[in-house]
Parts: sequence; structure tokens; C-alpha cells
Amino acid sequence: MKTRALPVMAAFCLGALAVPLAGCNRDTNPVHAERDAQGDTHVTVDNSQVHENVQQANQSLENAGEQLKEGANQAGAAIERGANKVGNQIETKVIPAAKEALSNASITARVKSRLAHDPAINALYVNVDTNDGQVTLSGKVALPEQKAEAEQVARQTEGVRAVVNRLEVTGSVPPVPPSGS
Repeated sequence: MKTRALPVMAAFCLGALAVPLAGCNRDTNPVHAERDAQGDTHVTVDNSQVHENVQQANQSLENAGEQLKEGANQAGAAIERGANKVGNQIETKVIPAAKEALSNASITARVKSRLAHDPAINALYVNVDTNDGQVTLSGKVALPEQKAEAEQVARQTEGVRAVVNRLEVTGSVPPVPPSGS
């Protein structure tokens, strides 16, 4: 149900309430006022007509109330369907994406930690990125053995599905990176 349906339903119900009021100018008016020959006003009230008018008004109000109730139920059902749809999208899209991001971050942290604890590798110059369990190593190392060792450490880390080794062998110890980077 579109959000515009509720104002339309309310306008319809108000229109239904106005119908009995529009009939007030009919000849069914239970109150009559007349002047006699002396100019005195006499007012008479037809109780049966008053009773009939009240019953008609009550019926119109009940009908309008039922229409409002039905409109509210439809609006509530539409809101519930929308909330379920959003909840489903959160469960099927947002949560898996968040889990994947956390998983990737966790794998990256484990690989970096293992590289930092390996004395054969200068981990300050090795960058680690993870996407969908695939670890990419980049940066600079001095020796081909360090490149191979870094790849081996990454492959043996829990959660790693594949390793792309883009480490550059410089043949010398890379300079110390500037502080703050």
C-alpha cells in the first residue's frame, strides 16, 4: 500500500461522515417552528423523527469507523510487509557483507601478525590486503627467500583461500619508512 493511500482513505471516510449532515435540509427535520396569528412562535419536536435521524447518523458513523479500521489494518499490513522486506534485506545482504568484511579484516590481521613474528621477514615493508579470503602481498623485501617465506606464511594462515604475491625483491634492505606512515 502506498503512503498516499492513507490520506485518500481518510478523505473518503470524512466524506462518508458528511453525508448525514448534508441531509439536514431535507423535510425530515424533526423540529418545526410556526407562528400563529398572534405572532407567537410554537416549536414542535417529532421524537420518532429525531430517533430515526440519530439511528441513521449512528449507522453512518459505524460504517465510517469500519472503513477507517479497514484502512488502518491495510496500512498496518503494508508497514509490516515493508519491515519484513527490510529485515530480509538486512539478513541477506547487510549481515553477510559485514561478516565478510570482518572476516577479511581478521585474516589480514592474522597474516600481518604472523609476518611480524617471523624473523626472516621485515614485515614493516610488506602490505597485506584481503578480499574474499584472497590475500595480496605487496611492498618490498631484500631477498627472494623473504618473498617466498612471506607467501608461505600467508598460505598457512587460517582462512586464507589464495595468495597473490606482488612483493618486489630489491636486493637490498629497503630504507626505513618515514615516521607517521
